[in-house]
Amino acid sequence: MCKNKFNISILAVLFWLPFLSNVWPDDTSSAPALDTYNKAVRLYETKNWDAAKDYFHQYLAEYSDTPLYVTCLYYLAYCYQQLGDKDQAVLLYHKVIDQAQGGDAFWGDMAQKRIDEVLGG
Repeated sequence: MCKNKFNISILAVLFWLPFLSNVWPDDTSSAPALDTYNKAVRLYETKNWDAAKDYFHQYLAEYSDTPLYVTCLYYLAYCYQQLGDKDQAVLLYHKVIDQAQGGDAFWGDMAQKRIDEVLGG
């Protein structure tokens, strides 16, 4: 049973790998961006909103032309929401909506839901 789960995981990785390689070019410049993003997400997942916020700010300042830009904007807005800064959160959620196009449309929809949550509650 465990071997089957491992094989399925390997197949999933092999399936998605070609798509992911087209999303982010394979060069050394993406490594620092991914490192900063991963640090921010780890802090976000542990609800360390203030530290996550700082890393998301760093990412957005240094890597504005990357595929994760809109995602980071959304996460940053949510950090501000959790920290009680509703004005900044709503401002950033609006920026997510403005920037979210194509594959990022999901984040625009989520941002609108958060705005409704912040302003309604």
